[in-house]
Amino acid sequence: MLDQQVDDKGTDQEEAQVMLKTLRDHGFDGDNEKIATALGRSAEQVEAMISGAETIDDDVVMKVRGIALNRGIDIE
Repeated sequence: MLDQQVDDKGTDQEEAQVMLKTLRDHGFDGDNEKIATALGRSAEQVEAMISGAETIDDDVVMKVRGIALNRGIDIE
């Protein structure tokens, strides 16, 4: 599942997890609740996505990239 592509840029699950975790840690003080609100997901979903228990979809990756770009955070 880690090599499953998430988007048209070829991002796989492992890369998506790193991007999500980096944005959470650098843009949301490491707080799952804060980033969950920004992504329109629950904190439990964010935790599951970061741990690999839940698949990260293209919608999340797109939002993560947009938020990171907006906040000037390098996630890739």
